[in-house]
Amino acid sequence: MLRDLAADWLHAERLEIIVPAGTGTLHSEEPGLLCGPIVIGRRVIGRIEVRRSRPFDAEDHALLGALGQILGTVLEQSTLQSQLDQYDRQAQANADTLDRLLSFGRRMVSASTDPLHLSMDLVTQVPTMVTGERASLLLIPHDRPDTPMLVLSNGMQTSTERAREVRDSGLAGLVLGSRAPMIIDETDTDHRWLTLKTRENDARTRCAMAVPLIWGEQLLGVLTVTTTQTHLFGTSHLNLLELVASHISLALHTASVDTHLTYAGNTFNNALSDLRLLLTEARAGDGTALDRIETLLGQISTDQRCMRDRV
Repeated sequence: MLRDLAADWLHAERLEIIVPAGTGTLHSEEPGLLCGPIVIGRRVIGRIEVRRSRPFDAEDHALLGALGQILGTVLEQSTLQSQLDQYDRQAQANADTLDRLLSFGRRMVSASTDPLHLSMDLVTQVPTMVTGERASLLLIPHDRPDTPMLVLSNGMQTSTERAREVRDSGLAGLVLGSRAPMIIDETDTDHRWLTLKTRENDARTRCAMAVPLIWGEQLLGVLTVTTTQTHLFGTSHLNLLELVASHISLALHTASVDTHLTYAGNTFNNALSDLRLLLTEARAGDGTALDRIETLLGQISTDQRCMRDRV
């Protein structure tokens, strides 16, 4: 639009607006060619080249100078407006992210204290938070590391065999080994993508990212998000997924500790009742009662060490 207007004002047969200015001349002695700078303040950001068969006069030169300033002002305003629009979109995206994190946090603190049910509840919230389509959460139980559990964002839990397959042959396995986040931009061309046996109704994965769930030195599992699009995830998505994973790690650790403390409390109460009964039997002259008390104390000591390790 600016080129057409400038061409009309200068009666040009051909007019070019070149931004940035490049290495071309800003002044020309060539007949039929008039050149001038496009400026913002004192800074040259481009140039105007005008061609016509009729000779240029002083008014044309003056008009070209004014056009250079007008074009600079318009382009500057357009650039600033574009930046403002970008900042507005980014602010809206940040606000949406905060809303999602708030909703996620509310579910986390009000969810079940059972690690498996907690995982199934939380993983359903993950895909929309990071612009994904599907998510899965691979759990590695502390006391049963060879019996992993895999829960999906559709609310289902897979078989133990499928969980082992994902652990040993999937992206989750790579993340478990490296303990570092990872993005696969295009599964067809990235050699790190290890193909799994797909289910008949599974949508094909083209882009994926995964982060480890870590608490202290303990590796709790891996959170994976996938999509049928290519090159969808970037650093900002991965950073957000890491933030979500840290919240899930805290929730899982807390749920595991709560479950173990409840179990330990029941165990100690039962042990206390047994000790009282054995003590009564020992006072009554039962010689085997002392041996059974010693065995029970050993079991209590073992349970105490396990509880300390879990906490």
